[in-house]
Amino acid sequence: MKKVLILSGLAMTSLAYSQGILIVNNYSKYDFSGTLIAGSTSAANGCYPRVGNTDIVKIPADSHTGNGKELMYKDYQSQFTNSLYPTTTWEVYQNPLNHTVMSWDDPNLAPGGTISTTTQWYATKFSTSLLEFHANLALITPCNPNSMDTYTTPSGNEFAEIFTINGTTYLQLYSL
Repeated sequence: MKKVLILSGLAMTSLAYSQGILIVNNYSKYDFSGTLIAGSTSAANGCYPRVGNTDIVKIPADSHTGNGKELMYKDYQSQFTNSLYPTTTWEVYQNPLNHTVMSWDDPNLAPGGTISTTTQWYATKFSTSLLEFHANLALITPCNPNSMDTYTTPSGNEFAEIFTINGTTYLQLYSL
C-alpha cells in the first residue's frame, strides 16, 4: 500500500509540473514572429532544462481562438500534426553549456517524458511585422524574478501579455 501511495504521489507531482498547453492569441493587426520557450521554473535545479523552437514561429495578424486561427501546442510532439503553426525542431538546453537540437518526434520530447514533465511554457522573444514592436516576455518565477510579463508600447498602450490559468499558458497580442 505504501508503494502505491508513493507512486501515486510521484505521478501527481509529475502532472503538476507538466508542460501544459500553450495558446497564442494574436488579436493585433501585426504578424507575430518569434520563439516560444518552455523550461523548468525551479531554481533548485538551476532552472533547466529549457526548450525553444529552432525556426521562427509566424502567426498572422488576427489569429485567435475567436476565429480558430490561434497557435495551440498541447505538447512538443502533437503540435507538429495538430497545430496550424508547427515546429519541426526544438533546441533543448540541459544546462547553459549543453544543448541538443531534437526533431519534433524525438522520443525524449514525448508526453510524460522527462523533458515534458519538467518544463512549462513561460517565455517568448518576438517581433511584429515591419519590426513595429519587439519584446521578451516571461512569467515571473523563481528563475525569472525580474521578468516582464506585459509589454507596453512607447506610446503607453499595453500590447502583449503572458499568463497562466489552470496549467494553460496564454500569450496574447492586442490591437492598439
